[in-house]
Amino acid sequence: MKILFLTNLLPYPLDNGGKIKSYTTLNALAGAGYEVDVLCFKEKKASMNSEEAELRKICNSVNQIYLPLTTAEHLKYMIGIAAKSLFSRYPFSIYKYQSKKMIYELKKRAHIKYDVIYFDHLPMCVFLNYTQLLWPNAKLILDEHNCETIIVKRKAAESNNIITKLFLNMEALKLKSFEKRSILKSTKTIVLSNVDYKSLKKMTGREFNHALIPIGVPDRGLKKESKNRELKVLFIGTLTWEPNNAGLIWFLEEVMPIIKRRKINMHLYIVGNNPSEEVKKLSGQYNEKVTVTGYVESVDEYYDMCDMMVVPLFIGSGQRVKLIEAFSKGMPAVSTSIGAEGLEYNGESIIIADKKEEFVDAIELMQDKNVRKKYRINARRIYEKYYSPDTVSKLIQCAIDGGD
Repeated sequence: MKILFLTNLLPYPLDNGGKIKSYTTLNALAGAGYEVDVLCFKEKKASMNSEEAELRKICNSVNQIYLPLTTAEHLKYMIGIAAKSLFSRYPFSIYKYQSKKMIYELKKRAHIKYDVIYFDHLPMCVFLNYTQLLWPNAKLILDEHNCETIIVKRKAAESNNIITKLFLNMEALKLKSFEKRSILKSTKTIVLSNVDYKSLKKMTGREFNHALIPIGVPDRGLKKESKNRELKVLFIGTLTWEPNNAGLIWFLEEVMPIIKRRKINMHLYIVGNNPSEEVKKLSGQYNEKVTVTGYVESVDEYYDMCDMMVVPLFIGSGQRVKLIEAFSKGMPAVSTSIGAEGLEYNGESIIIADKKEEFVDAIELMQDKNVRKKYRINARRIYEKYYSPDTVSKLIQCAIDGGD
């Protein structure tokens, strides 16, 4: 079976949740014996030969097309794109993916008889109509990493800026229309959880053909119980993603002062690319109690060193890879309801905290090694049951091979 896999960015190195999910999917497809060609974008003009080489170990071919996508790194260009999107039926988050070079690359492959066109991330459906014309008999699989419309609606609700709120509400309307069309045109839509399916079903106004497949992550191995006298707390996430940045700022402003006041012996490690100036400033107020690492090659060191994880996320959808990775390590976690949304868990694997006092109480509780051990064992059991590569690979293969 031949599969054309369209994704937004090269899923390597595995330095964020989206890439980990995409790579796990590709690994599952390759493991099932499918022949996979990858077409994706890249944000840097420089070659990424070593990264491509890693993917070529499991894929038939890998091709990248340069396209600026990140607002922070291409601000002037993105402002222009945002302005143009106001007059388009596409929202900005989709409009920015339009690419004549990508269409050219698709047309170059018209002679290849693909059995499946796999749209990894909703924005790649901007090319759905072209693929329908080029491969009318192929299955069209949409992999919804998140419920994108819900994320934008939540951002709009949280915003205090009138202009930003107006822009986001307009985005949400356009995105809802695009997301609905994409789902209904696809042969099958992959969703991460029943929570996501119910949200998308409500949005589309009807049932649709879907497969429920959670995110699988490589087995990082059960972490050893630490002998730390000081509780080491881990925050991990790409800080250019605003929900991560906003959640972390809330934690530093609201939770850390209470931690300090109660004299809880803990150290916070902030591991993530491009921490904002506000994060750096707030972290600096706690001297030796907060470490901001910036980008790291491997997060394994911090998973092994730290005793627990915090996920103060108030905007989002889908599933948090960081929590699934914590499950695989047997690491206790404290998360907001939204942070844990869509995950399988019980009351002894994650502590849910939506208020600052609840976060502090949970962190204080985790100072007890016996409590951590109980959460550690339960978290690992959940990983093995729901999120191991073998479990997820079987589900992906079934979704591809199964009926329409």
